[in-house]
Amino acid sequence: MLSVLSRDVLSEAGVNKMLRAARDSIQAATGETLNPAAETVLSLRQLLLAGKAAAWSASEGREDPSLEQARTLAREILDGAPAEIIDPREPLHISGETTLIERPAPTQIPTQRPEFSFDPDIVAVVERINAERDRDHIKEDTRKQLASQARLFIKATGITDVREITQGHLKFYKSVLQRLPTSYGKSVRDADRTIDELLARAEDLPEKKVGLSPRTINGHLDRFKLIFQFAKSESITISDTIELGLLPVREEKRNRDKREAFTLPELHQVFRHPIWTGCRSTSRRHERGNMVKSDGLYWGPILAGYSGARREEVLGLEPSDVVCVDGIPCYHIRDNMHRGVKTFSSERLVPIHEHLIELGFLTHVEEMRQRGASALFPELIATNESQSFGDKIYYNWAKALVLQLDGNPRELCFHSFRHYAIAHLKELPEVSEKQRRDLVGHSGGDVHDEQYDVATSMPVMSSVVAKLPRLF
Repeated sequence: MLSVLSRDVLSEAGVNKMLRAARDSIQAATGETLNPAAETVLSLRQLLLAGKAAAWSASEGREDPSLEQARTLAREILDGAPAEIIDPREPLHISGETTLIERPAPTQIPTQRPEFSFDPDIVAVVERINAERDRDHIKEDTRKQLASQARLFIKATGITDVREITQGHLKFYKSVLQRLPTSYGKSVRDADRTIDELLARAEDLPEKKVGLSPRTINGHLDRFKLIFQFAKSESITISDTIELGLLPVREEKRNRDKREAFTLPELHQVFRHPIWTGCRSTSRRHERGNMVKSDGLYWGPILAGYSGARREEVLGLEPSDVVCVDGIPCYHIRDNMHRGVKTFSSERLVPIHEHLIELGFLTHVEEMRQRGASALFPELIATNESQSFGDKIYYNWAKALVLQLDGNPRELCFHSFRHYAIAHLKELPEVSEKQRRDLVGHSGGDVHDEQYDVATSMPVMSSVVAKLPRLF
């Protein structure tokens, strides 16, 4: 009960609800608008707690009269003389002189069923979506995206009640997403910045660095469909003028053009950077020196280059994910305590390239096991809900590409490893389409592939990985 009550004063949804009630009350009483400072929020919390305490105290002296009959029956049972339960509406017959008497009917107390309602606060709705047992299959990353989106929408529009959202609010929110820096969310400080501060940062950036991608924006809008459907399932009224179908941004590039693939010469150039050849110190990774730091920034790109795996798939591995199958060292890409995988077909075993073994990757894995680390690269574990493993290396990885590739004019990124591996294997006639799909975690071409194919054996998969050229 204490846990339930604490949510009213500690959770984000509870604070929003409290502030909304305070604003409405003050607006009605004085005509002024409440803009609470931190001290005001604390005072409101104290007031709310005092009010709840008073309500509970007042309720202690009140009693439901209909309980007295139940208490009487309970006393008779406890005294050892169970009484026959008689419907008070039937006449009572007494032995001896048969006299018909009517038992007085108990006073009928009208039963008032409490109206059952759900908190319409947007954050509260999202919290309930993420807490639903029916949604256990939803990946943790998706839950985080839903929660961070709710907070960003509130920050952009000032609307906290899902019932108050209009088509205009969604249109404005879309325009904000189109004006944010493309790097939004990469810094932990972004969560604390106001919308004005975020948009002001974008004003100083070149045009290509402004505006989230059409795919990201459409993802934000699509998630509102889930929020509205869930709210309606709880009988929360949603504006019937909203038409999400009018909002999506047209994607200008074909899927295959969205990300460029590394060429092998470019990869050779990238891995000549001090991160892999020797840097000055852990805080000066871009200056040449004698130190090679074996961390996620070092191992992640190499793992991706020898597998075509996604960024979070390799950076979010746990020591227990590295296994030996048929005598072949490999890593198991699967859901773990820190992150999930993108789709069901994404779960797979990936043989470890011989070059990784030569560089000491298995030694690093064993060191993490000895330390009891929960992740292969514990320094990359997110420190807030909006972060991912890749966010922790984003700055240094992007800077290395700029330095090594003359400004990185093709805008190559971590995902370019995936396109590189797929493109390279496509050129090899001895590598089948199925083997390539099994390596990179793509689903089958049709229902037959999905239902009846078996996973490629580890010896065969190991030979496929061996066909990826050495990176350095």
